[in-house]
Amino acid sequence: MSTTPPTTALAQISQRRSRTLTSIVREEIGNLIAAGELKGGDRINESDLAARLGVSRGPVREACRSLEEAGLLVGAVNQGVFVREMTLDDARQLYEVRGALSGLMGRLAAERIGDKDVKALNAQLKAMESAAMSGDVAAYYPLNLRFHECLMQIANNKPLEVMYLSIVNQTHLFRRRGLIQSGSLKVSNEEHRDIVDALARRDADAAERLLANHVKQGWQRLVQSGESTG
Repeated sequence: MSTTPPTTALAQISQRRSRTLTSIVREEIGNLIAAGELKGGDRINESDLAARLGVSRGPVREACRSLEEAGLLVGAVNQGVFVREMTLDDARQLYEVRGALSGLMGRLAAERIGDKDVKALNAQLKAMESAAMSGDVAAYYPLNLRFHECLMQIANNKPLEVMYLSIVNQTHLFRRRGLIQSGSLKVSNEEHRDIVDALARRDADAAERLLANHVKQGWQRLVQSGESTG
């Protein structure tokens, strides 16, 4: 009996491997945008990115196409692919949707949270408080993202998670700027504390209201940071 996989099986394996590499590249580009290493208007250098990740240019192209569909990148004919430049009005619309989704996330999380989850969130708050007190945006920002990811995991609703992450990934193009404003880190984390307290009480109404308001206040901080509409 031959041990050589049939052609169709080899093709499927190759396709799965390609999808895996594409996912890795997509995640890396997303991380670079979230970290501020790639900013609106920056051109994606396929060759450099492929070399950096040790992959061919094929998965990079596929990842870029996927991120165009997700609203993070834009393609220009005969010029290449660029990080999307988002206007303040674009950000406003995203924040309005994110506020509604966050409210639902808070309600579901309050209904489903366990004691271990509360302890984990409190530990997360301590790390964030340390970064907030020192005004360390570079340290606070990823912790902030992780905090909200934890809330989403507790809410345990896959369709909501898909919609929420799609919106959040786009707001990475703007969100960090609203945190740079003096005192914003401490205020943001105080809001997180109120949210965790409501979740610990299993108060779904309060959790929904506080999370929606947290997003609203985040938008106000962004506006007050003085960003132009260009």
